[in-house]
Amino acid sequence: AKIFDFPKPVDLVKFMSQIVASDKDSIILDFFSGSATTAHAVMQLNAEDGGHRRFICVQLPEKTDEQSEAYKAGYKTICEIGKERIRRAGEKIKEENKDKEGIENLDIGFKVFKLDSSNLVKWDNTPTTDEEEVKKRIQQSLFYLVEGREDLDLVYEIMLKYGLSLTLPVEERKFDGITAYIINHPDYKVLVCLAPNINLSAVEEMDKETIGTYIFADRCFADANILSNTEEILKKKEKKMGMF
Repeated sequence: AKIFDFPKPVDLVKFMSQIVASDKDSIILDFFSGSATTAHAVMQLNAEDGGHRRFICVQLPEKTDEQSEAYKAGYKTICEIGKERIRRAGEKIKEENKDKEGIENLDIGFKVFKLDSSNLVKWDNTPTTDEEEVKKRIQQSLFYLVEGREDLDLVYEIMLKYGLSLTLPVEERKFDGITAYIINHPDYKVLVCLAPNINLSAVEEMDKETIGTYIFADRCFADANILSNTEEILKKKEKKMGMF
């Protein structure tokens, strides 16, 4: 109450969704999400008719007025209001329908993405003859992530570049102590490894998985020998390997 000035009525958006998204597997897109009424309505509709509709909500990080109830409640942007609303609405819908058969299968999960620059540090190709500057650039390139970013951020960037849906499940796994991420596509799996100093026993463990494509960072391989051996191990099963 009083957090958002003019929220759209949930019942109205739900009614509109019933008309245009009678297919229970529809994707409903709202380019002006606001407080995420559309997400709320889609989850409510799915709870009522057993649908599997999904929502994509887009909202600029518009700041809330410092004198508003929303700001006083800790929501500095409209996006923050929407995220918290989806969390609360999902739990409330499940609770209100707890006696309904199959309600435990209602998907109330969501992922949040922010449009931003690449997670990879951009190589400085400005001409220079300064040896120390060259050494500095090479050293910086070893830490390829932009400050404040994580490996998982880069995994999602790779998913975008490979045309993989951002809604696919991503699982973090350890292979002989080496961290890798498995993207679970319905037709095949993609393994992404960004960890340094990968060893062949880890590669052999990875090879046991039913993976369609393996993607490694250059920094995974301490030398050309480990790289070539990795290629040979994966080639035996004609698996696809990518490098960046």
